[in-house]
Order: sequence, then structure tokens, then C-alpha cells
Amino acid sequence: MRRGRAIALSLLILAGVVTLLYLRVRCGHQSEVQRAAVAGDSRRAGLPVIAGSSMPAPLRADADVPGTPDTARNFNHRLRCVQWRLLYGRLAPPDALALLCEGKPSSALKILAPLAEAGDRHAIKVLFRMQIECHDSKPSPISNRTIMVALAQKNGASSETVQRLNDLLAEEEHGPGADELEGCRQTATETLKLQPAVVRQFTDTLGREVTMGRGPAAREVQIEYDRKMLVRGDADGEEGLAEELLEKGTPDSQAEAMTLLRDAAGSLPLAKTTLATCLLNGCPTPAPDPTEARQLLMDAALAGDLRALRFLAGPDHPSISPYVDPNLPAPERYAWGQFLQRLNEEGCFGTSAYATWAVFPGSAPDPLAMSPAEFAAAQARAAALLAAQLNKTRALLGCD
Repeated sequence: MRRGRAIALSLLILAGVVTLLYLRVRCGHQSEVQRAAVAGDSRRAGLPVIAGSSMPAPLRADADVPGTPDTARNFNHRLRCVQWRLLYGRLAPPDALALLCEGKPSSALKILAPLAEAGDRHAIKVLFRMQIECHDSKPSPISNRTIMVALAQKNGASSETVQRLNDLLAEEEHGPGADELEGCRQTATETLKLQPAVVRQFTDTLGREVTMGRGPAAREVQIEYDRKMLVRGDADGEEGLAEELLEKGTPDSQAEAMTLLRDAAGSLPLAKTTLATCLLNGCPTPAPDPTEARQLLMDAALAGDLRALRFLAGPDHPSISPYVDPNLPAPERYAWGQFLQRLNEEGCFGTSAYATWAVFPGSAPDPLAMSPAEFAAAQARAAALLAAQLNKTRALLGCD
């Protein structure tokens, strides 16, 4: 038990280390969605020893970004477009999302700002999230590109992955362009204009003045507000409220959350994953039959939900991650590990997830721990899964 706790603690520390490394290179703050992506991959890695003579010679870290080859620019463009889709794909109108993808936030604001001023909750969320992203848009004076590239090499990344990581971090070091900086300035102006209306909507919905603080009392207020604002059929709203209720952790709140998740799971992969987690780990007690949970996870994974993919791919030690079905057969876990590997290689989860995966690729079931028959079954299952589903999932994630 103590050893398991020690492993979990070391991995949590590692998650913080790699996040800080990437954030110091990245020109702006990561959103909570991005930070979760970074922590999730890091949690499955082992901390390497950094010693002078044992570190492989890194790639040159002084590349001039304007001279970056077209192939690198294209891959970085894919990473950023995927990142925007993950953050705003269900909230922003397609035309605004396309402009963000092309690095034209000022033009995207011309679409989003009028919607937000008219009271569109999704547009309001996008603007405030964009403001968080812009919170610190100056390039970092300290670069850790050399360290991260060397770690990727040390941990067995392919030459293509190492080069792509180097190109990505070089572009991040270069900082935001003029249109991005102007977009951040305009976003700050728009969110400042929106604040009085957002506060007024909050107090009008609750029917009283509220001073938001922290802790259980603030959570209760947020739950009350989100209940009143919930629109039937809004899967994102249902999933968000369910997460708040699960955090509250009472039997009544868990039961309400399960109802919301079942409604949202019809159209939202993330809700499938959250529901499956409840069924496997307990809301409040685990379901006696894990069949439904496994099917939900597989459906969510095929739709590209990264958390579901991680649950299915491993690790197979509950002491490292409690959100894994320890009874999933090793060949099945191996197949999903290969599926996740291919999606990571092709940058299907955005910039922060790619950078962390490149440095700390995680672990997969050890083929040597399987019998020859099990390993043959694992390879066959992986080949069938990749052939039938990989291109479909890539298309859903926008990395095809």
C-alpha cells in the first residue's frame, strides 16, 4: 500500500514538473482543459534521471521560426486547430472556429462578440475562456526547449516525433503574432463590457445578491445557478452540472448526477466517460456488472475522448490510476494502447497533449508479460481496431 502511494505521489509531482516545463515555453497560460490534458499523460510516466553524460545529444534548439519548413508549419497548424476544436468545438460557431484555427482571433471576435452581447451563453463562455488564454501572452524569457527535446530523445521518442516537438517549441518561443496580440486586446475589451450583464444575469437568475467565495458554499451557489439555467437537451450543461454534483459527493447529488449523465451520454462522449467512471468506481458504489461501463468507455474512445482512451489503454495498476478497469484483458488494453499511440503520433489531441506525450510517452502492457497466445490475440485485436476505426476517429478529432 505504501509503495502504491509513493508511486502515485511521484507521478503527481512529475505531472507538475512537465506542466511547468511546457508552460514556461508556451507564450500564454493553458486553460484548465489543456492542463488536464498535460497532467493526464504525465501521470503514467516514470521520472527519468537527468545526468550530463547520460543525456543524449539534443537537436539544435536555435531554429529560426520564419525559416521553418512547410511540413513543420502544417503539423503545428494541425495541432493548434485540434486544440481550438477541443476547447470550443461545441461552443463556437463553425465560421468563428475556422478563423481561430487560422490565427485570426480579431475576425472571430466580430462573430462572437455580437452573440455574447445578445446573451448567448456559449459565446460568453468562449470569450471568457479566450481571455484566460490571453492572460499572459508574452514569450517566456526562459526556454526549456533543449531540456524537453533531450528528454524526448532519452525516453525513446522517434526522430520524427523529436523533430516535431522541437519545431513546435521553437514556434511557441517565437511568441504570438500581431493579429493574436490584437485579438487578446480586443477580447479583454469585450469581456470587460460583458461583465456587468453576466453579473446581472447571475443575480437575476438566483433572485438575490450573492458574493461568490470558495469552498462548499460557493459550490452550492454554482449548482443552484446551473440548475436554473439548464436547458433540456444541452449535453454540455448537463455534464458540467453532473461534475459539480459528483464533487459535492452526497447520495442525493450523485443520484441526480447519474440521471444527468445518462441524458448527456446520448450525444456527448465526455459524459459517457464520466458515467462509465461512476459505474466502475462507484456513485456511490460500483455497479455489479462492468459491461455497460466498458461499452460506454469504448464508445467514448472511438469518438476521440482522451480520458476514455487513457482508461482503456492503461496503466493496469489501480494504485497508479484508480480510473482504470483492472479486469480489462491485457490483449484488449494493448490494442487500445496502440490505438492511442497512433492518435498521439498524429497530433490528434492538440499542442499541450502532444508536447507531453512526446516527452513522456507513457506505458503500455508489456508483451513479455503475456503468453504467446495472448500476445498474438493482442496483435490481432490491435490490427482490427486500427483498420476499422482509426480513420473515423481521426476525422472526428479533425486530424485526418
